Amino acid sequence: MPMNDPSDIGQNTPPDHADRRDPGTPMRIASLSEPDRKAVDQLFEDGFDAAATSGGDPRAEALRSLLGNLEDYPTDPSSESLVDATLAGIDRHEAGREQRFSIAPQDERSPRGIHLPNFFAVAASLFLAVGIGVPLFETIRDHEQITMSQHRQRNLGQAIAGFSADNGGFMPLLDGAETQRDAPLHEQNYSGNLRPLVDGERCEAGMLESRIDDVTVPMVSYRVFVTTENFRLIDLTPEDALTADPNPVIESLREGGLRTHHLVGARRHDFDGIVICRVDLSTPFLARPVVVDQMVDAKGHPQPRLDPIWVADGYQHELSAGIGWPSLRQDDVLAH
Repeated sequence: MPMNDPSDIGQNTPPDHADRRDPGTPMRIASLSEPDRKAVDQLFEDGFDAAATSGGDPRAEALRSLLGNLEDYPTDPSSESLVDATLAGIDRHEAGREQRFSIAPQDERSPRGIHLPNFFAVAASLFLAVGIGVPLFETIRDHEQITMSQHRQRNLGQAIAGFSADNGGFMPLLDGAETQRDAPLHEQNYSGNLRPLVDGERCEAGMLESRIDDVTVPMVSYRVFVTTENFRLIDLTPEDALTADPNPVIESLREGGLRTHHLVGARRHDFDGIVICRVDLSTPFLARPVVVDQMVDAKGHPQPRLDPIWVADGYQHELSAGIGWPSLRQDDVLAH
């Protein structure tokens, strides 16, 4: 029996149940025959207009009739209650979404409660920050002050060594310095004897002094001479002091306050120590302003001698009216 052409549009051929596809077999893709394709192309060109179709092609008429049935397919109108329910659901979804992503305004009139766990957590954090942060800040600040003093005095020590090498071994002093011994050290600007270093462009003036509120403030103490004739670098030992931080005993006497003990450190370091520059250009930070000198007692036993550098031998800060001058050339006394 000849099989009907499935591409014949308009023919109501009942389906052949014997030709139902087995689910296990591949799906066959239907295609239009050549005459059907030409009829469809012609309908598209004519805009599916019956008057424009020429020749009365039965294939084209059958295709147009089939497409017309789709336009007349009966449909039920949308229910108004269904539309309202759909819109209401959309509104609820949008309202919930806006509420989740918004911050509710706080009522300023209502008092805010203090939660004890939060309070103790914040207090513990503050105590921890203060207990660790403040000591750490003070340590960093103290280390910075020490480093600045070491840098300043090492540069001055190098400048003094260069000056001595160019001036027969003598260290810098101002002209007429021998008359300085007529007044106590705290009544004069003794560190001004380093001015020849600035005049000779061996260091900057800011290394010696600074100006605070138009007042000149010395920044370094300088070794005190006994006589100007023997104030020579080559006569000193490598451990002897050349410069140091400003003398706190002199500062206290100039300010007219309570006398400071001669074994305290420099004020710049909160009286906890002192930076000195020795003849060998080392710049140690000493806990006390002393030089340890090994002496030998009457029995021949070594005995350390503490020689403070702020004052000369015999100074008593409770009774002394000022800082006198050293009488021995080996005395390490520094003043500013």
